[in-house]
Amino acid sequence: MRKRAFNWQGQGFVYLGLEGKVGEPLEQQSQALFERAGQELRSSGLSLDKNVVRTRVFGRTREARNVVSDTRAKTFSGHGRAATSSFIAPAHFESGADVALDLYAMSPPREGTARQVVEHQPQQTFIRYLTWGPMVFLAGMTDEHHATLQEQVADILPRAHALLREAECDWSNVVRVSCFLHRGHEPAALLSAIATAAPIPLDNLEIEFVDGYSRPGKLVEIEITAKQGRMAP
Repeated sequence: MRKRAFNWQGQGFVYLGLEGKVGEPLEQQSQALFERAGQELRSSGLSLDKNVVRTRVFGRTREARNVVSDTRAKTFSGHGRAATSSFIAPAHFESGADVALDLYAMSPPREGTARQVVEHQPQQTFIRYLTWGPMVFLAGMTDEHHATLQEQVADILPRAHALLREAECDWSNVVRVSCFLHRGHEPAALLSAIATAAPIPLDNLEIEFVDGYSRPGKLVEIEITAKQGRMAP
């Protein structure tokens, strides 16, 4: 397990990186991930149902991704739901486990504002976005209707921009862009597609390679985090 406490954008965060227990059934490995995460958060004065703002789940295979994603959906509900993404990514693992979890939890903002989960209508397994204090966390966004990476990025980013505007933000408010790129494609092609599609600040952009997503045909998943009230450079 990896655990890190840090301050970022004026807020306090805890990051957890966990992998399942080698040899256990997929359901057991997946359930144990969230049980362990809950224990670790409690030791830091946080909890699964009140403080988690973003989770990523990884499976060694498509079946493993599906199981851990389903377990996550059962674990979080109501105001405890957070921004999510999920991947097939054997290279992500440091052990022989089949499932893994990356989790980010945030301490309550000093302003005392309540967290707000904005859902799709009808509700889906993933949220539209989460706001808490000045922070805005968009769920990972993908496209499966276009064949090329450039076309998929051109579809994703306008939808992301609409969500940012709904949350009273714009591209200048973006403080982190996390891209999970299919390993058959080059980072330079992704960066070019992003620069063509939208004026996103790329100073805090990161790329991780994965092998698959929730459905075939997807080539990239993009997570965006923004901060309300941040001045444009």
